[in-house]
Amino acid sequence: MQNSVAETVSVPGELIDQLSRAYQALVDNCEQLKTLSDDDHRADFEVYVPPFSSTENERYSAPARKQAIVDAVGLTIDDTQSRQCDAGIVCASGETVSVVEQLNETKAHFKETILKIRSLASGKVAGSRETVLKKALKSAGIQTLDLRECYRQIRVMPPALESISWTWATSHARIQKLTFDEAVAMAEGLRDRDEDLAETALDILRRKCAPDEILVRRITLPNQLRANYSYLEKGEIQRKSCPISGVVIAQQKMLPRMAWRENPVSRKEVPIRLQRESKIEPEPVIQSLSIHRYVRGHA
Repeated sequence: MQNSVAETVSVPGELIDQLSRAYQALVDNCEQLKTLSDDDHRADFEVYVPPFSSTENERYSAPARKQAIVDAVGLTIDDTQSRQCDAGIVCASGETVSVVEQLNETKAHFKETILKIRSLASGKVAGSRETVLKKALKSAGIQTLDLRECYRQIRVMPPALESISWTWATSHARIQKLTFDEAVAMAEGLRDRDEDLAETALDILRRKCAPDEILVRRITLPNQLRANYSYLEKGEIQRKSCPISGVVIAQQKMLPRMAWRENPVSRKEVPIRLQRESKIEPEPVIQSLSIHRYVRGHA
């Protein structure tokens, strides 16, 4: 039913052309950035890409810069899967910075085009928007794109960057409150995967949870890379912090003061923390869905 509804939604030819042009603009800007970044390295603009190598000297090398930029401009699923460098800092000339900013604008325009296509299925059955989008991407010959990467902005640091240090958020999770009926619907959704698993989940819900009980879904997130940085503005040092995904671009020739920390997961370290009292029962009531009950009196 879902596919049949989506198939009735036609994507206008001019919108397919717009999608193709938006994608080609992405490709052109990415290629221009790779060329200009290589030119920067020959002009002695510095670089530091810690994930590139365990050898410190190689982290400052031209191959490190090249790999970092290749990873930063990847647009397809294959590009994402082959990514090696998810952090680092690339010093860049004014011309290169302008191209990065232009690429970011192109990414925003590409996203707007995707949203226009998705909106064609507005009001249709759930999932039809994605089906229509897949149809449009296939028509444009770009069905292997990783849309998340096509949207992702490359962070340009403020001028006169004084310092940057990378750190990891290691204990964050997404918490989603659920009604009993919503939990039942999620359990029913397991039938596509495993009929017995769905029946087991439904049985546990009905035996252990009340129809008026508020439940919670706790989804543990992977360690998140963050950057703490400082820069000079009007003669004063400004300090900020932000999440980081990929390399950042520094608008200067020389690297700032830096401190890199490896991901605790790769170091196989288990940080010692003082445990806080949790409002959520530690063991999930439905393991397959990560659904927990609140500790009595904390819902």
